[in-house]
Amino acid sequence: MAQLDIDLIRHALTTARKHGFAEVELAVGEDSFAAKLAPAPPEAPAPIAPPDVLHQVEPQDELIEIRSTLVGYYRAAKTPLQVGTIVNEGDVVAVIGALGIANDIESPVSGEVVEVLVEQNQPVEYGQVLARILP
Repeated sequence: MAQLDIDLIRHALTTARKHGFAEVELAVGEDSFAAKLAPAPPEAPAPIAPPDVLHQVEPQDELIEIRSTLVGYYRAAKTPLQVGTIVNEGDVVAVIGALGIANDIESPVSGEVVEVLVEQNQPVEYGQVLARILP
């Protein structure tokens, strides 16, 4: 007959943490085990472009942020946001889909895109930085 042993408990806890579960309950015969897990710290997002491709920005350089003007889902514009792309002031650089409506996001300045912080179909919040531009 199966037993509730430490190896089974460790396996259950490891699996629960890996998949983001908040609670674990095990029962074998008359033996039982229950635990509530603390939330795992959020993982840092992976960079969109490899570090060697990113433009090296000097500390005195002023980066301009392109921010979402509403809550929705990021979609690439005709010319997608990519590191190294040159944009002009007023160019549509992103589209935020909200309630089935496509809302254009325009570049506030002309310059080079040096950092992209979103991926296709990613949910975005109001004011969230989508990209940074070096004017």
